[in-house]
Amino acid sequence: MNKSTSAKSDQAARLRRAREAAGFKSASDAVQRFRWRVSTYMAHENGQNGIRTEPALVYAKAYGVEPGWILTGLGLGPGAPKSQQSASAQQGARETQTAPGASVYSPERWPRDLRVLGMAECGPDGWSLWNGEVIEMTSRPPNLAGAALAYAVYVVGDSMEPRYHSGELVYVHPGRPVDVGAYVLVQVKPAHDGEAPKAVVKRLVRRSATKVTLEQFNPRKTVELKASDIISMHRVVGSGEA
Repeated sequence: MNKSTSAKSDQAARLRRAREAAGFKSASDAVQRFRWRVSTYMAHENGQNGIRTEPALVYAKAYGVEPGWILTGLGLGPGAPKSQQSASAQQGARETQTAPGASVYSPERWPRDLRVLGMAECGPDGWSLWNGEVIEMTSRPPNLAGAALAYAVYVVGDSMEPRYHSGELVYVHPGRPVDVGAYVLVQVKPAHDGEAPKAVVKRLVRRSATKVTLEQFNPRKTVELKASDIISMHRVVGSGEA
């Protein structure tokens, strides 16, 4: 079993455990209760598809667990005392108590527990295909301590040079506010059902209830998207090498 298949299987097992702990004897009971799409949920619970951030948030709220636990196994799972901190939050709290001048980041103190999600090159327009699967794990920087939903992706293409270069690893925090001027990773709906969504790293210029304007640097231009076409828009909080 490869790493991707193993990760899907582990997520599926945790999702089933959370559903059962929440009192739903079968997946169909939960689907009917929360009016989820049957095919989508079943693909998650049987391990056919990996679980992404947005559905993890939905399932976690329904089942009373932390979304990070569904995704990675870290955090508050079913049956844990509400006062219990997640392992990642405890680690973050300990790191903030280090002596001034102490080295905060090291491979020994920061294990490779941050998901790197997959994007594949998709033409000259700067957009990439997004599969959302875990392709590897890397160490998280200090500013993502305790952020169970954080992830990283490799930049594809040179549309954001000289700010971000092709092959550079960028860190993404879904919980951070997305302000005008921020660098963001945006996912948009595919043109046809069954196709992979597209994703891109750009700079947010403007946003309204109906439209989002993004900026790229190479070549310099702006891109306008319908707000209704956007699946998610998460803030990029840094970059580095894996």
